[in-house]
Amino acid sequence: MPDQAGQQPGVLHPNVSGSTEVPESRAAPERHPTGSGRSWWKKYRTAIILAAISLVLFLVTAGLYPSTAQLPVPLASPLALQATRPVASITYEVDQISSSVAEMKITILLPVGAPIPPANTPAVGLVVSPPIGTSFTTCPAQACKSEPNGVSSWKVLLAFRPFTSPNGTSGIAFADFFVRAHGFGGTYNDVNASVVAPAVIYHGSGTPTLLTQYNIPDAAKYDWSVFPLEFAGPTFATWSEPVTSGQIAARVADGTDFANQGKDNYHTFLAGVILGLAGGALLTALQETLDANKK
Repeated sequence: MPDQAGQQPGVLHPNVSGSTEVPESRAAPERHPTGSGRSWWKKYRTAIILAAISLVLFLVTAGLYPSTAQLPVPLASPLALQATRPVASITYEVDQISSSVAEMKITILLPVGAPIPPANTPAVGLVVSPPIGTSFTTCPAQACKSEPNGVSSWKVLLAFRPFTSPNGTSGIAFADFFVRAHGFGGTYNDVNASVVAPAVIYHGSGTPTLLTQYNIPDAAKYDWSVFPLEFAGPTFATWSEPVTSGQIAARVADGTDFANQGKDNYHTFLAGVILGLAGGALLTALQETLDANKK
């Protein structure tokens, strides 16, 4: 119906004050990737993968390459014996009891059936001199002698006691010496082993036998062709040599485990091949990086 003024009611338009305006929804502008806006991963992905492969191959090479080092030249203490009666054998044994201290055990055996010298009689005197660069851990002042060139010596008079073996009864005497040294007299690893028999000066009658013994695990697996073994056990090895003309020089015995040496050679070859692949992957990664920087 018309109002009192005779006019139709007006229609409210959106722009009229007091009306509720609903804003139009606007979509975000679409972004299109461009060549300069590529992510760094897409840009350097190939180079990163190649560098990672190269790193893994380098680590594999480090694990395969043998770590066997050259063995140092072993040292031994020369021995001097002054005997008023024949000596059958001289046993020289070395035991590395710690990383810095070695024990020398000297055993003197008289012939079977020979009378045992009374106590406190100078039947056999023993002089031990550690090589230059080593020294005794302790040495009694009355028994030690020091030379101007740095060489020291220790003289002991041996006391014998009865010793019964399958061959009969004889006299036996022991002397222990401790020196400050590492790898004294013998060194070894999985492939190589090296020991030294000491020099011996003998003043007395007869021709004693020098027995040199070292504690070497699985000593029989090494080839000791230059200086053959007298005996090899699971934990030690023994060498035998007669003291002819009253004197013998120090003698080095070198052993090689050819089975482990063959394994090391194969691992060395394989490590070389993998190292070449690692180097190639690294060079390719560098080239890919340079090419990506140009884009």
